[in-house]
Amino acid sequence: MKEVTTARIERDGWSLLLARALAKVPTRLGLELIERALKIAAGSGGEPIRRSRHASTYPVRLGTPLDGATEVFVKLLDAPRGLKAVRRLVLRSRAERMQATLDALVAAGFAVAPILMLGDEHGSGRTMMVTARVAGDSLPNFLLRTAGAPGRRREVLRALGAEVARLHRAGFIHGDLTPYNIFVASGAPARFSLIDHERTAMPRVIWERRRLRNLVQLCRFELAGMSRTDRIRIVDAYEHAMGGTSHRLIRRVAAMLRARRLRDTVSDGMEPAYGGSWQRPA
Repeated sequence: MKEVTTARIERDGWSLLLARALAKVPTRLGLELIERALKIAAGSGGEPIRRSRHASTYPVRLGTPLDGATEVFVKLLDAPRGLKAVRRLVLRSRAERMQATLDALVAAGFAVAPILMLGDEHGSGRTMMVTARVAGDSLPNFLLRTAGAPGRRREVLRALGAEVARLHRAGFIHGDLTPYNIFVASGAPARFSLIDHERTAMPRVIWERRRLRNLVQLCRFELAGMSRTDRIRIVDAYEHAMGGTSHRLIRRVAAMLRARRLRDTVSDGMEPAYGGSWQRPA
């Protein structure tokens, strides 16, 4: 398994693992990125572009391009709580576990966001991940861009279903497989990059329900350019790539999706978006 980290530094209460890609850049640029990341961690780096239940993501504009890009992203993961906090005391650091997962994904042939720096804060247990931008468009942006090319859209969505199946056959469960964490590269055949792997797992046994939760995460969002039939295409391609031939998987995903959508919408008094039955697309 190819290692991508090259050095460890201790700064401002953080233990940081630097990637080889960062070590190859001019010293000034590497120091600039480290300083900007630590400033964000200290709370004076501006507003996040994304905030989830567990993390915040901040953009960083660099004065000099890094691997051809002038923008990288600093993601701060909140300190673990409850049993996860206890786990932190007995296992290796969260940054090291994330690095091992990313190394395993790359070794298995999956494209991930290029990692520049990973680290843990000693006192709080927070984790920092600094990545370069991946190639291509996020899946929602790709769907908007190909609104007038239904053939291309269908081709890519079927390829996406097969890619998720490949991920599961390789022994991985993505922790947050939303459309916003999937990037589509230009060209053919369709190629994907999956990001946000801080909760991606490599369980010894992958139960069916856990696999299907990834499909529910992917299909539960209302996106312009993705119809109910498009969602079924993803699940159908996944089922075929996993070796299935019946409609049972589609029916089960549809039931899980309706239950998830009901939980998401009932508190707002909205009508669930996925009533009725799914049928295999032509």
